[in-house]
Amino acid sequence: MGNFVYVAKSRAGAEETGLLAATDVDEVVGHLHGKGLVVLHVAEQKRRTQEAGLRAGFALSAFGKAGNREVALFTRQFATVMNAGIPIVRGLRGLAADTPNRTLARAIQDVATRIEGGESLSEAMAAHPEAFDGMYVSMVRAGERAGTLDEILEHVAVYLEKTDAIRAKVRSAMSYPVFVLAFALFATAFLLFKIVPTFADIYASFGQKLPRLTMLVVGASNAIRSHVWLSAGIALALAIGVALFLRTPGGRRTWHRLQIGVPIFGPIVRKAVMSRFARTFGVLIHSGLPVLEAMELTKATAGNVVVSGAIERARTLVAAGHGITESFRSTGEIPEMVLQLMATGEESGELDTMLMKASDFYDRQVEASVQGLTALIEPVLIVFVGAVIGIVVVSMFLPIFYLGDAIMKGGYSY
Repeated sequence: MGNFVYVAKSRAGAEETGLLAATDVDEVVGHLHGKGLVVLHVAEQKRRTQEAGLRAGFALSAFGKAGNREVALFTRQFATVMNAGIPIVRGLRGLAADTPNRTLARAIQDVATRIEGGESLSEAMAAHPEAFDGMYVSMVRAGERAGTLDEILEHVAVYLEKTDAIRAKVRSAMSYPVFVLAFALFATAFLLFKIVPTFADIYASFGQKLPRLTMLVVGASNAIRSHVWLSAGIALALAIGVALFLRTPGGRRTWHRLQIGVPIFGPIVRKAVMSRFARTFGVLIHSGLPVLEAMELTKATAGNVVVSGAIERARTLVAAGHGITESFRSTGEIPEMVLQLMATGEESGELDTMLMKASDFYDRQVEASVQGLTALIEPVLIVFVGAVIGIVVVSMFLPIFYLGDAIMKGGYSY
């Protein structure tokens, strides 16, 4: 008894791949013919091929992870190949040759080699987590079982494109403030290290008392320049300490809770997380995966440990016999709008459709929030940066306003 991977076509022309346990190839062919399938390829899994592929997978992981956008494009192209009826191995090799991302191209090439060696598509992809994550592999496996691989690939492509788009919008909302604040920090550092000492030397030659604001800025400049290595060491130690804290379960939970709870940015992040949760769960349910398995995969791809913990608690309740909506409501982490759509879908048998509607709603909400935030925060940041740099500049020129009086009276008058 061995395991045999097969590629066959239904009477409707849909290509199907899968794995069967049988004594020989003839038994597999007979079984497939009995199901009304036209057999295109049957091969026994080879342990040696699996081991070689495993070594190849380890080698490929050294090239880093494939980008979400590149995987989405490949999935879209692969779905087209499947719809066109092109043999799967030939189609994969062609896509590998046209893929610019080296990590993904090598992974696709190895997947084709593994399929030739007798593995199913999902098994071959599972050996490359640097390109295909657990959710991707599970959906492909579900498509193989149901004989709807081309349809599942279309759904995966849409899912990856949507999640990449929402991630890009959130990143754009965060990048502008970070850039402006970084610019303000470097500009202030330049003034404190270069400009302020020059003015301080000039004013020291007068031997007169400086205005309080000027003394404060000069004192800060002297303190930082005199203890630059100590300051850098403290900053580095704080950065390392924070990084180590964030690696702990409690630290990650605190950070992720802060991400969705902080004013202004928190609502955007929460909406993005909810969109990802609803779309992932909906796509997995639509692909035919059992609810508990779909919840487990959704938990792993939620992107936020607070939401992941809520999904795990809900999964435990569902496994104990409670309803899906009831279980999620008890966690207190899922918005009521999502719960209402989920309840409607659960009652009507269209849970996947309702979850997709929730995800689309939050996608629009994120886009609107990002546009509104950009319009609001731009003038605020400009005023902030201007105030910080303005205080330093004004403090340096303030003594000049009294310079004439100092020359005439021999001292400043405040």
